Amino acid sequence: MIGYNTGNGHPYSYSAIFNGYDPDALARLCPYELIKEYLPREHGNRVFIDSAKVTHIWTDDRSMSENIARVSLIPNIVAKKEDLIGQVDAVILARDDPWNHLEIAKPFLRQRVPLFIDKQLAATVEDVQELLSLAGPSYPLMAGSAMRFTRDLARARREIVPSSVRSVHGMSRVSWMRYGHHLMEGISVLFGLDIDFVRSLSSRNEHDIVQLQYRSGLSIILEFVPEMNLPIQFTCFSEGFDAYTVPFEDFFFGFREMLKAFVRLVETGERAFSRSEMVSIAEIILAGEMSKRAGGEAMPPKVLESIL
Repeated sequence: MIGYNTGNGHPYSYSAIFNGYDPDALARLCPYELIKEYLPREHGNRVFIDSAKVTHIWTDDRSMSENIARVSLIPNIVAKKEDLIGQVDAVILARDDPWNHLEIAKPFLRQRVPLFIDKQLAATVEDVQELLSLAGPSYPLMAGSAMRFTRDLARARREIVPSSVRSVHGMSRVSWMRYGHHLMEGISVLFGLDIDFVRSLSSRNEHDIVQLQYRSGLSIILEFVPEMNLPIQFTCFSEGFDAYTVPFEDFFFGFREMLKAFVRLVETGERAFSRSEMVSIAEIILAGEMSKRAGGEAMPPKVLESIL
């Protein structure tokens, strides 16, 4: 397990999903109220991923590593991330600060250690391109959001008629770069990725608004407001149907199914979704950032070289 960055509790929760947790340490040492609420309710040291355990942790803060290890029963703390190589079968990069992902991932890519990256692969075209070039087409790399694996999204797939939807409005906290995947992965499952252009509508750096225009005519507006306790959700507006909201709140189930999918990739090579879809969503996030820097210019969703 690799973490930690500010505002991101995944090293605690992901590790506990594999290992279980110490209830007293969870109450004392975990700073995330949501995790302290859903782990006892939905995990309760009863529901595990039986074929894998988190055996080692590295963060760039030894005291943080110790806290996570105590909470989530991780037996080994390493001083350097490179110390994980040869000690583990796979690595989970549970940070969601994508501007740091490439440098953290490089040692594992070069040694062909299977790797999960939380949400966005990296923060720039150059970094994503280098990361994918190091990985190559067959490397066991998985990146994305647990939104894809929630029961709410599965229900939406049964109940929404995609061809009837004319507009989608989404809302999230944090930012497009860090949290865009939570909305985009659900949207891609329902509507695909045949997008004509991506455009930033933001007038302030700290408040992201992104438009996605599909070739079918479907229009999607996604808004991200930091420092607010907003729900993560999108609402579909259709002809002949009531508005339908798809929330991302099924956290434990979604995280567990996502991590199980990564274990299957490591064990069998089976992917829960294609590499091309993983790359396409990363490109869409990058296109939104590029549009923002260009003052709202519409950007094509394909921003990487075709060789990738």
